[in-house]
Amino acid sequence: MSVISRGFQGRRDRPAADLPPGQYLTEGFPVLQAGPTPTVPLDAWRFTIRAETGTETTWTWRELMALPAERPTVDIHCVTKWSKFGTTWEGVSLDTLFENV
Repeated sequence: MSVISRGFQGRRDRPAADLPPGQYLTEGFPVLQAGPTPTVPLDAWRFTIRAETGTETTWTWRELMALPAERPTVDIHCVTKWSKFGTTWEGVSLDTLFENV
């Protein structure tokens, strides 16, 4: 008779104070995808914002990469119950894009 199940790993460490209830802490990014990721040639790539007025502003990949980028570090709390602290992202702010719309 087994007293401890195979999956038993002992008590988990107490969660950090800023970990929301029901969330678990992870160091990586869980892969949550339903299908393949499309490959788009960069010369064909476009990003378009359409304003309420119907006016469209479009950037090519090269134009987007020429805009000033920011590097915020934030905590992520996903609706699928995982959290990752101190995640650094880099990219163009929506505020920067909206200035041009």
